[in-house]
Amino acid sequence: MILLETRDLSVRFGEFLALSHVDLTVEQGEIHSIIGPNGAGKTSLFNVLTGVLPAYSGTATFRGSPITGLPPHQIARRGISRSFQITSVFPGLSVRENLLIPARRHSRGNGAEVRVAEVLRQVGLEGKADGMAENLSHGDQRHLDIGIALTTDPELLLLDEPTSGMPPYETGKTVELIMRLRAEHGYTILLIEHKMDIVLSISDRITVLHQGKKLVEGVPEDLQVNPDVQSAYLGGVEREFHVERGPEDAPPRETTPLLELAHLNTAYGESQILHNVSLSVGKGEIVALLGRNGAGKTTTLRSIMGLTPPRSGEIFLAGRSLAGLLPEIIARRGVSLVPEGYRVFANLSVEGNLRVPFFLRGIPVASQRRQIEEMFGYFPGLAQRRSARGDTLSGGERQMVAISRALMTRPHFLMLDEPSQGLAPKLVHQLAKMILQIRRQGITVLLVEQNARIALEVADRVYILEDG
Repeated sequence: MILLETRDLSVRFGEFLALSHVDLTVEQGEIHSIIGPNGAGKTSLFNVLTGVLPAYSGTATFRGSPITGLPPHQIARRGISRSFQITSVFPGLSVRENLLIPARRHSRGNGAEVRVAEVLRQVGLEGKADGMAENLSHGDQRHLDIGIALTTDPELLLLDEPTSGMPPYETGKTVELIMRLRAEHGYTILLIEHKMDIVLSISDRITVLHQGKKLVEGVPEDLQVNPDVQSAYLGGVEREFHVERGPEDAPPRETTPLLELAHLNTAYGESQILHNVSLSVGKGEIVALLGRNGAGKTTTLRSIMGLTPPRSGEIFLAGRSLAGLLPEIIARRGVSLVPEGYRVFANLSVEGNLRVPFFLRGIPVASQRRQIEEMFGYFPGLAQRRSARGDTLSGGERQMVAISRALMTRPHFLMLDEPSQGLAPKLVHQLAKMILQIRRQGITVLLVEQNARIALEVADRVYILEDG
C-alpha cells in the first residue's frame, strides 16, 4: 500500500529551484532512504512534506489525501512526524518533560503520561526520564529528538540524519533503534542519511537526489554499483578512505610549539569537564583531537578561544599567555574557530557571510574579492549559491560557509570542530584535501573529528581524550 506519494513536487527560493519536479512513493512498512550530495534538496523535501515550506508546484498526498499547503500541526495530526538535522530538544527540561510537551497536544487526560511512558521504552530512555536533557550524551539527545517525534503516534516517521556527529558505538545503537521501530512497532520510515554503510544495510529502497532532481531510485544492491550515483554522490570514494599526500604534505621535521596547554582544568558550574589536560601543537602541524562524545574535545577548543575560560592551567600561543583574554582579542592574535553546528547568519547571503570578517579588519575591496573567489575554488558548489540566504542552505552547505568564513580572517592557527558533520561522502574527501591545502598556506590546524578516517588520514599527530 502506498502511504506517501509526491507528484511533480518543486520548492523554490527566489530564482533557485531547491527541489525540481520530484515524484516519490513510500510504501507502508518500509524503510526508504533519501541520499544525495549537500544541496541536493533532501531537507527541502522533508520541509515541504511537513508543512515547514510551501510547495512551489506539484502535490503530496498521505493515505490518498492531499497535504500540500497544510500547516505543520495539521500534517502531524494526520500521522506524519519528523526529527531534525540539528537536534531540537529543550536542554533545561527533563527528558520526560521534553516528551510531555508534544504529547499533551495530541492526547487527552492521562493519555499523555501513558504515551510518554511508552515512548521512553521505545527509544530506550526510561532509565533517564527524570534527568536533564542537557546532561544526555549526543546519541541519547538524538534518541530523545526521535522520541519527541514519536509522541504524536505517527504512521510515517521522517528522520533527518539521525546519526550525524555520532561515534561508531552510538551510531550502532541508533541503527538498532531505527530497525526496532519498524520491526516491533510498525512505523514506516523515510530516512535522510550520509553514512552509506547504514543506508545500504537497512533500506528497502533508496532514492537519490541531485541538484534538486530525482537522479535514480532502486534497491540497495543496484544503487551501490550505479555509475551515476558514484559520480554524483560518492565521487568514486572507496570504502577505505584515503587521501593522496604529496611531499609538501609531510609532517614538519622540526617545529617549535605554536600552542601549548599545561594542566588545563575547565568546568561548567559544578561539573568539571577537563582534568589537567596538557598538549602541544607545533607550528605547521595538523593535530587531531579524538574521543567519544562528552570527552571534553569541544570544551578544549572553547577554552583555547576564551569562550569557556579555564579555572586553572596555562594556555600559550607562540609563547604568549592567552589567560584572561577576551575571544575577540584571541581572534586578533590569529586564532580562528569553526564551531560545531553549521553556524551562519541566516539573513545574509553566502557571499555576505564570507564578507563579515572584512568589516573588522579593513581589507581592501580588491583583496576581498580575491579571497572570496579563492574560497569558492575550494567549494565550487557554493559559487552557484553565492546569492542564497543562509537559512535556505543545506546543513552541508552551511558547514562549507562556516569553514570558508573562518579562513577569511587569514588565521595562523585554525581550530575545526567536527567539520565533516553533515557532509556527503564526496565532500568529506574534498574536505580532507582542503585541510592539507590549508596547512600548505602556513596555517596550523587543530582538528576535532568523530570521523576517525579523515582525522587519521590528514593528521601528523593525534591526542585522545577520555572523560576529560
